[in-house]
Amino acid sequence: MRLLVTDTTWNIAGLAHAMGQQGYYITDAANGGEVLEYLASAEQNAVIIDPDLPDMAAGDLIGRLRNQYPRLVICVVSRSVTEADRTRFLIRGADDVIEWPCKPAEIAARLRAYIRRAAGFAQPVLETGALSVDIDARKVHYDDMPIHLTRLEYELIEMLVLRAGAMVTREQVMMQLYAWQDEPDPKIVDVYICRIRAKLAAIGAGSDVIVTTFGQGIRMPALTPPRRATPSRAVAA
Repeated sequence: MRLLVTDTTWNIAGLAHAMGQQGYYITDAANGGEVLEYLASAEQNAVIIDPDLPDMAAGDLIGRLRNQYPRLVICVVSRSVTEADRTRFLIRGADDVIEWPCKPAEIAARLRAYIRRAAGFAQPVLETGALSVDIDARKVHYDDMPIHLTRLEYELIEMLVLRAGAMVTREQVMMQLYAWQDEPDPKIVDVYICRIRAKLAAIGAGSDVIVTTFGQGIRMPALTPPRRATPSRAVAA
């Protein structure tokens, strides 16, 4: 998941580093203008805003982001937030206002919950057929068997499952995995897909878990309802 962080008047470098260790790809923005610029050029899953922006009021930025990106997760993180500030930010469209310092694992968990809810999923475990992806735990299983993926392989699976049923272009995948970095050959996406399919095949999954369409992109089948445990029946003596 991609996280855009405003690094402005207070030292947020430690938080950004901690979020990176929690599995997020971090992009730093020096001010509100850069936040808008980065979001216009590439998709982000969430934004953390320091309210002390040097170029605009945080409430105004939040309002613009909410109008332009209805599903974007927006969180304000600050060392000191008044009740009036908290109320104003939430009214303008922030999903949460978090007082720093706060445990990074808690912030990461909150963000993941907001991101999957913004995508329309109430439960952390998303299933398509026998494949299940636990967004909160960052784990993938097929028929309850764990699939061990690299970080980028998992990012690809997570991106597809959050958009299950929808086509994702290779350009979107590349931006998700390598935004604002030196990008490898776009064919690397095919390499990742081959590796994931090989790992799935090794435990008995078919190739239809990930569907590729020439000239269009990649998709996963639509998600299935969560499986429920079958009530056990008493056995007569």
